[in-house]
Amino acid sequence: MGSPAVSGKEIFVNRLTVPRPMGSITRGDLYKFGLKEQTSIMVETIDDLRKSPPHIIIAESLINIHYKQNNNERAQQLVKKQSYVMPMGVYQQMCRDPRNKVTILKPGKVKFTNVYRPYNGEDLTDKSILVWRQGGLGDILFISPNLRYLKNKYPSCKIIFACGPAYQSMVREWPFIDGIVDLPFEQAKLFNANYHVLFEGVIERTHEAERVNAYRLFSRWMGINLPDEDLVPKQIPNYSSTQKVSDILSGWNIPLHKYVVVQLRASSPIRCPRLSIWKKIIDNITDKNINVIITDSKTQKETINSFISTLNNKDKVFNFSEHSAEISDTIALVSTAALVVGVDSSLVHIAESTGVKSFGIYGPFKGELRLGTYKNAKWIDAQATCAPCFKHGNGLCSNSFLGHPRCFDNLNIEDINRTIEGML
Repeated sequence: MGSPAVSGKEIFVNRLTVPRPMGSITRGDLYKFGLKEQTSIMVETIDDLRKSPPHIIIAESLINIHYKQNNNERAQQLVKKQSYVMPMGVYQQMCRDPRNKVTILKPGKVKFTNVYRPYNGEDLTDKSILVWRQGGLGDILFISPNLRYLKNKYPSCKIIFACGPAYQSMVREWPFIDGIVDLPFEQAKLFNANYHVLFEGVIERTHEAERVNAYRLFSRWMGINLPDEDLVPKQIPNYSSTQKVSDILSGWNIPLHKYVVVQLRASSPIRCPRLSIWKKIIDNITDKNINVIITDSKTQKETINSFISTLNNKDKVFNFSEHSAEISDTIALVSTAALVVGVDSSLVHIAESTGVKSFGIYGPFKGELRLGTYKNAKWIDAQATCAPCFKHGNGLCSNSFLGHPRCFDNLNIEDINRTIEGML
């Protein structure tokens, strides 16, 4: 974040794995943040959302701390008496350490709503814009075509992007980004920018997101309204990751562009089919004498190895997770694949950004809402009376079996296999 190194207590913020207890927010705190209780309600359109204060707040750190997000290896820090911009949900998870009964954050002296300068298509010549989204890798890629467009139209503008450490190796390679900061970020960075772009609630708090593709919504939210042909992410893997992947593939004796990359799970269990479904899909691919590489975070290495041991042609299935130190490594792996097969999560978006074909399996959301602007993607929607349910977050589906939504059990595996074979 650009702050001096600090010593102090280390806490862990694992929002996608083991969430910390949510702290209670009083009406007094909401007032200090410039929010009202009703700001959490759903609205019909993104135009309605503009009238509602975003769930972004400014909080002051009461102590020096180091912390980690989502098991990321690099620790971030908050410095005592400095103020930081963050989503309300992050504040609730970090404001107090219940194990040691220590209060970490309090409402800052400045209300975010008083200093928020939303961008809506204004001229950016010689101006700066600060952009952020507290979400996953797919959400960040939804934003990228708009930033590429702005940099091409206003070469003198300065685009600063704020995100978690896990995504920065990807954003660092984007030529249209002038600077990267950690999210949460210091209050001063908010003041230094001429305009701000945040996407809080665009998908989560509007019914319009249940009908309209996310790329189209994000572009409209920024007042840009790009045509569909421009609403596609584009990126080139960095050289060091490309060399690393090439060496690994050579060691496995797998030629470039002759393998399928598979992502078994999303960060949210509500978007994950059972492994027995994946077994049928992967067995069919390897029966055609095609290698499969499964990738995930390093923490999933043993789980993936255990799953591979159940497959019919396990000698043709490889586990990349232990080599996935950064998302840039996964981007490099995907860029030389013949096809990516995954759930509603990051890899299908990475595939499109590198010009690789992808096939997505969708449940809570229809595939068109995420992949509808893509040129190289196909998808299948889970079928059930309760699908699509448009549920977000990390909770379990109310209609689940062993933690996995039952809508995926109605997938036509034969159709999936035929489509994948055709794409190969």
